[in-house]
Order: sequence, then C-alpha cells, then structure tokens
Amino acid sequence: MKYDIAIIGGGPSGLSAAYYLQLMGHQTTVFEKRKKLGGMLLYGIPSYRLPRERLQDDINVILETGVEVRLETSVGNDPGQLSLDELRKEYDAIYIAIGAHSDKKIGIEGEDAGGVISAVEFLRAIGDGKYPDLTGKKVCVIGGGNVAMDVARSSVRLGADKVAVAYRRRKADMTALPEEVESAMAEGVEIMELYAPERIEADEDGQVKALWVSQQMPGEIRGGRPSPKAIGTDSIPVECDIVIAAVGQGIESRYFVEQGIDAKWGVIQATGWTIQNMPGIFAGGDCATGPATVIRAIAAGKVAAANIDQYLGYNHQITCDVEIPEPDLSDRTPCGRVNLTERPAGERKCDFTLTECGMSLKEAGQEARRCLRCDHFGYGNFKGGRTTSW
Repeated sequence: MKYDIAIIGGGPSGLSAAYYLQLMGHQTTVFEKRKKLGGMLLYGIPSYRLPRERLQDDINVILETGVEVRLETSVGNDPGQLSLDELRKEYDAIYIAIGAHSDKKIGIEGEDAGGVISAVEFLRAIGDGKYPDLTGKKVCVIGGGNVAMDVARSSVRLGADKVAVAYRRRKADMTALPEEVESAMAEGVEIMELYAPERIEADEDGQVKALWVSQQMPGEIRGGRPSPKAIGTDSIPVECDIVIAAVGQGIESRYFVEQGIDAKWGVIQATGWTIQNMPGIFAGGDCATGPATVIRAIAAGKVAAANIDQYLGYNHQITCDVEIPEPDLSDRTPCGRVNLTERPAGERKCDFTLTECGMSLKEAGQEARRCLRCDHFGYGNFKGGRTTSW
C-alpha cells in the first residue's frame, strides 16, 4: 500500500526526506514557498561556492523518483495559503522542513533607513537571479559568520567600490570558516575587527550615509570566546551607501505554534524529529535545530523518512545489489587531505563562477584512498532514527 506524505519546504532537509520516502515506495508532495526548489542551497549559498547547475542536477535526480512539487505554495492562515488541517486530512503524514529564512534585526538606531537590508533578503534576490547593481557603492556588512562573508564577497562581485565587514570581536573569534575570511580579504574585503555597530546615520532623503561604530577590546571569556568590551573612545563614522545585516536568521514558526506545535525561541521542538503531541507530524532541519549546516539538514531528512516509514507501519530497507568488499587497510599509508586551490583573487572576484579548482588525477586518486565508507559506518550520525541499519 502506498501512503501520501506532505513535505512543507523544498530545501535540503525536505528534499532529502522526499527522496528516501519515494525509494521506500511512498508518494511525497513538496510544498515550496519560493519560485524554485533548493532552500538555503539556492537562496543562501552563492553560486561561486555552489554552482547552480550542479545543484539543479541533484534536484533533478530527486525529482526523477516521482516527487510531486507545488511551488509558490505556502502553509498558513492567509488567503490562498493551505492550512495544516487541510494537509492532515489529505495526507497520511507531514514533514515540516521550513528552514530558517526570516530576518533578524540589528537592534540599533537608524536600521529602518533606506539602503539597510538583511543578508537573507540580499542573497534571496541573487538566488532568484535578481543581481543588484552595486557599481561604485560603499557597502558595510555587520556580522562575522559565513553568511557575512558570502554577502561581502557577493558585493565585491556586484561592483561595489568598497566593502567592509564590521565585527565586534576579533577576527580570530569569527564563526566564519578561516578560509572564507582569508578568501574575502584576498578579494579586497576589509575586516574591521573589534568595532561594534552603534547607529546608522541617514541623509536628508532618509538614505544611509554612514555606519557609526565604537572600538572594542577583548573582555571576559564567555562560551569559549572573549566577549567584546568598549574601550571608551568616541564612536567613529564609516561612510557607506548600503548596510547589510548578517546577524543571524529566524524561523517562521508562529503559524505552527498557533496550531499547537511546541516551539522554544521559535525553534520547533521535535524529539527524534517527531512532534510528540501530534501523531503523524514530523519536523527537522534548521526549523528544529536552529540554523546549522546543510549536511545536518540532509541527515535530518533521512532520519525523518525512516521514522515516517515506521509510523506508517513499515520498516523498509534501502539496499542495492552491489556488494562492496571490506576495505584492506594494511597498505594504507597515512597522508594529509588534499586542499583545493582557488582561482586567482583578481580573476574570481569579477564573476559568480565557482572559485575552487578541481583536483588533478593524482590528487583525486590519493583522496579516493581515504574513503571511510560513510554509507556503512555513518549510521551513528542518524540521531533520533535507526542507528544500526538503513
């Protein structure tokens, strides 16, 4: 018997769940709010890091399993939206994978001025193919994570005359990957470490004129990092035309909370990706963990697929008829991981083409010998679902 499952959200977690449920013999329908599938893979990661054609190739493989898709379809109370009750009546199970796509405010004076935008809004436009023209503009980015680096490096590619990242802690304390920070600096991004945003100054037309920042110094260590502490000097203006806030993402969970689904600080509470007080409803990915990595969202979708399958009374095993021999480690000499190189900064900062260069044949051969068979040994990562077999 084939069961119908509704998946709310066409990002990495929702698509992952849809793929595995289809392989198990169920029929899934993905309801996606945006114009395209991909979620943060499309609307949060620029194409110079993840080429659009490669992403679409993976999405096409998922769709070939028979997944049905309804784009530009939201779940909520507004006219034209589907309600959770309607989905519960029509489908045998529901997986909520709405991600974390809402903006977070900076919380400073003047943030409503013209020219102040959020990183989510900025990257979403690029994901839809609407590239803003920043030619000759001075851009200030607030934040120190990977999203801040994505925004800064994208601004360079869009023609900005100057791009600066204001961060209240040290560069060493940034949550962005060190290689992302180094690449941004090589492309001409200025990292203003130990400068906290104070207020945004607007001109007589209400447009951004400057971001005022105050100098900080490392203070008491909290959570493994020194907390910033003002040194007491006067604030200084950083002239700019555009301010982009990259201070985090929120989860649009209010509607689901109104329907009785438990949430804490906006994060949907799902034990083992299962909504405890609502049989048949599951949740996973960023909306259930808070903003995290893509691979965690994909893993959550895989776990949820297994749990939904078991909820429906099955215990399907996904197998193939290829037998892989156990690895012989006796002749494996320990060696370092191959590091990918990047195109020259002066070249790559002019376009959105992939920045990384591929491996040589020799490098690929050496790296292939490092494979640890994650398909065989990786089940322990599926917390909340099956742990010993798939």
